[in-house]
Amino acid sequence: MSGLLIAAVRDLDPPAGGAEMSLATLLKGVGVPGPLADVAPEYVPLEPGQDIADSMLTQGWSVSALQSGARGAPTELTEDSQIARWALDLPVEDLWSGLAWRLSEKSGQPRKSLQRRHLRKTNVGFAKAIDSHISTIMSSRRGADTPVVGVTQLHWSAGAAQRFSAHGIPYVVFVRDELQFRHPGIYRASLEAAAVVCCAGAGLGEQVAETFDVKAVRNVRLPVDFAGRFGSSDGVNEMREKGMTARSEDGDLDVARIAIVGVTPEKGAEFYTRLLPRLAESWPEAHIDVHGGGSYAEALGKFSNTTWHGHTPVEEVFSRCDVHLLTVASTGSWGRVVNEAGLFGVPTVSVATGSQPEAVGEGGIVVSADSGLDDWVSALKQAHADRYSLGEKAREH
Repeated sequence: MSGLLIAAVRDLDPPAGGAEMSLATLLKGVGVPGPLADVAPEYVPLEPGQDIADSMLTQGWSVSALQSGARGAPTELTEDSQIARWALDLPVEDLWSGLAWRLSEKSGQPRKSLQRRHLRKTNVGFAKAIDSHISTIMSSRRGADTPVVGVTQLHWSAGAAQRFSAHGIPYVVFVRDELQFRHPGIYRASLEAAAVVCCAGAGLGEQVAETFDVKAVRNVRLPVDFAGRFGSSDGVNEMREKGMTARSEDGDLDVARIAIVGVTPEKGAEFYTRLLPRLAESWPEAHIDVHGGGSYAEALGKFSNTTWHGHTPVEEVFSRCDVHLLTVASTGSWGRVVNEAGLFGVPTVSVATGSQPEAVGEGGIVVSADSGLDDWVSALKQAHADRYSLGEKAREH
């Protein structure tokens, strides 16, 4: 049975980050014929897909997306897809969001009270803006005997959920990060009225269920086209070999290279300012390469044992490093970058919060959330010492 999926989000394409890329990939997949999950062949990253008999295919759903048009025209992410995109004349930022960041808290997070004012205002505006569009979509389907389902996530999900409910449309909410936990007063109703709350990883789902009285939680793995990004497994191995050969020629193999990819207040900004000096004292032979844009990543370049590289393609990062380091402050959304490291045979050291232990598996070391800095140093040393065996497990995982 085919139906209609209505996605109502602040951002989709152009994407604001990995959450939008994941949702766009999922929506594109729903829009084309394919097998249901219970009969689909096993997915193996970087391996050619298996032929699927026509008898196993089900018809794709129609997909409409309501989003802000403030970031511009769609990119190659969705431009050749079946998604009908409605770009609304709504800004994604305002006075309150600007003040929230300029007057940020000590942790680096935006000032909560000011961010709350921004989110309340923009969710009300989004709900008003999409109402007539949803009415038009539903009117065009009058008499159709096929299901309609709503999908939303992140910043404007409260406004989207309100309008879905008003039109009698069951909906799904994806929880991607700490936003709903940080502002439960804004998002509680939208989560608890959802037919299903979807999370990447059972650990994050447990965090949601412990905080909100939701109807159902489902673990939906991140839909990532690794083959489209990196090519074949042979190609990945070749990139890794070239990267390590370049390090050998530079006389760099004796240096323990630890990579950090992406730094935000939620992704370790404050923690790294304490850990990196301790690493310099306890393990001066190690060097930390920080990748990613923004002031938080750039600020880590001030330490004697770090180099800030700015935006760097992940294939360059993981073709030349020994260990990947990732931590989160409170919300354990699945770290896709952990899987990217694993494809290149690079183990990860991460924290036992939410879905991070699932993402790492046996391909690295997981440190408890209440561990001290010396425990992290020990874990990094151990991961480096066992990098070949752990890296192979990371690739298999």
